[in-house]
Amino acid sequence: MKKRVLFLSTVGIAAGLLYALGIHGRKNGPASEQSKDRKLSGNARALADEVVATDLSGQAERASMGRIENGKAVVTGIQAELAIDDQGTDQFEASQILKNIRDGAFDASDEKLALALGRPTEEIEEWTSGSGLIDGDVIMKARALALQRGLEVE
Repeated sequence: MKKRVLFLSTVGIAAGLLYALGIHGRKNGPASEQSKDRKLSGNARALADEVVATDLSGQAERASMGRIENGKAVVTGIQAELAIDDQGTDQFEASQILKNIRDGAFDASDEKLALALGRPTEEIEEWTSGSGLIDGDVIMKARALALQRGLEVE
């Protein structure tokens, strides 16, 4: 009787571990990726490929991954047109937002805005002049600062 209880508890523990680790009937690796592709119909596969291509197409042109020349980020035509946040803000609008926040909430001081955003003053000067690439994180922080200080942002 004791052997039977021990055996059943061991089997139960092993089954629980396999389930918890996700090994139960699911295979990892390229073969499972191919089987997933085979299960999709022609239209669904084309749509899935299009979504992946759309997601990957803009990644190289994002502000944080922009081209650097002489230690400074270079804004190209495509990068200036890309939205850098979920509200569709482009580089020009982001620069205007930073200028408005700097002028309205920080006494037109690049140093004070840089301190509040946790960035170097040189970056703030580049961003407000339009020569530097502004990323979504900066705009998110700037909008939060504007809200805290009661400033209206576009």
